[in-house]
Amino acid sequence: MTNNRRRQINELAETIRRESNLNTPLNLEQLRNFIEELGGHLEFDELNDDIDGIIRKNVNNFQILLSNANNVTEERKKFTLCHELGHLFLHMNYLDEEAWNNSDDYEDTAYARNGYSEEEYDAHEFAAALLMPKEEYKEVVKNNTENGICNISHVSNYFGVSLEAATNRGKWLGILKW
Repeated sequence: MTNNRRRQINELAETIRRESNLNTPLNLEQLRNFIEELGGHLEFDELNDDIDGIIRKNVNNFQILLSNANNVTEERKKFTLCHELGHLFLHMNYLDEEAWNNSDDYEDTAYARNGYSEEEYDAHEFAAALLMPKEEYKEVVKNNTENGICNISHVSNYFGVSLEAATNRGKWLGILKW
């Protein structure tokens, strides 16, 4: 992914957050309400073990299916849900009414933890940006860093995301070391 593409995705996520009055930390209920406001439906279902979520376009609406497996944390569900919203905004023409209405039904390649296409990287970036806006993330890291060491656990708790998601966000933003 190019830096320009990353910047575009982050700007889109921040615009959506601002215009939709989404607040940190995002929670499942807030995201469910947002999906319903967009005309979509969220359902939890049994999915294959390696699938966390799927988005489908049906005529002029969409459906997001999330795994209801007991071992999937709320943090993981939120990231997956935001990932699927990334597909909606970046790959399904949702923001272009004419293109959306004229597009065929869509079903993404199921988001799994293994193997990624360019679309999957885009959706990952969107999810991270929606859950952890860049400027807010930088401020939270600054407030949780002492003697050059960031307490990433505090950062992940602040945003309600996993340690891995919080760490990766910082690395991709160039704030934390690889």
